[in-house]
Amino acid sequence: MLSSALNAIFNQIYDGIDIDQDGLERIRDVARTKRVVLVPSHKSHIDYLVLSYVFYNYSLIPPHIAAGENLSFWPMGAIFRRAGAFFLRRSFAGDPLYTKVFNAYLVKLLEEGFFIEFFIEGTRSRTGKLNPPKYGMLNMLVDAFATGTVGDVAFVPVSVGYENVIEGATYQKELEGGEKQAESLGGLLKTSKVLQSKYGRVYVEFGEPIDAATFLQTYHPDGTAGLPRDEMERTVRRLAYAIIHRINDVTTVTPSAVAALVILNYPARGMDRAALVREVGFVVAFLRERGVRLSGSLEMAIASRFASIRGHLT
Repeated sequence: MLSSALNAIFNQIYDGIDIDQDGLERIRDVARTKRVVLVPSHKSHIDYLVLSYVFYNYSLIPPHIAAGENLSFWPMGAIFRRAGAFFLRRSFAGDPLYTKVFNAYLVKLLEEGFFIEFFIEGTRSRTGKLNPPKYGMLNMLVDAFATGTVGDVAFVPVSVGYENVIEGATYQKELEGGEKQAESLGGLLKTSKVLQSKYGRVYVEFGEPIDAATFLQTYHPDGTAGLPRDEMERTVRRLAYAIIHRINDVTTVTPSAVAALVILNYPARGMDRAALVREVGFVVAFLRERGVRLSGSLEMAIASRFASIRGHLT
């Protein structure tokens, strides 16, 4: 039922979802022998809906999603829970029992072979740039593997990108000093405005999986038994940034991202069209030389520009 509802909503507000088919096949292959942990970027509340929607429609088990308790508001909390979400506190400090129970729940999910999804940034990015990673859940998952509690684990970096995010106006208010509004039924009822708008395309890309055993072996060839806690935490930080880098590596560049980059870095207060086109051309050429993924709309604009230039020359 949720998939059908999302299908109608996504068709209304987006021009389509571009899905990394090769990446999905890699996940299928990895899932045959390892426990899979999905680690997506977090730019919008749509992220976890899109991933579960994609997995369901491509005959993969939708993941169990670590979600902040702020999303457990009525009535959506009950719906999200039945769709795979499990809610957690923002901080575990001062409650060792809660930490142990939550840790045991994660281990149980891995033992049962379920996909787990968590957002390593901890919260949604308000700028489009990936936030620095948080280490809490990653520490728990690595510990579960390193101590032999669960078998092989693979971390799959995922980029969920948008030509425009639906929370854009809200983010702008927050960046200008406005107070962050808590999620609620009232906020949900305002989606009528969202449903009357178009936000371009969505891009779901999967990075190369990181095998936990191989990664730990790289830094600790003699094993992790008896390893000092601070040394293990250092390795987890390395893993966190490796995941962040792989998310960046597969992120699709969109026209709005290029335009924002050029305008925000332009030294003068304003710029004319000629300057914008010139600077965008430089950035796009720089990205193409490095094999960065460009959105279909950006590739079409480039092809159209080249065709126009060729026509003018001839």
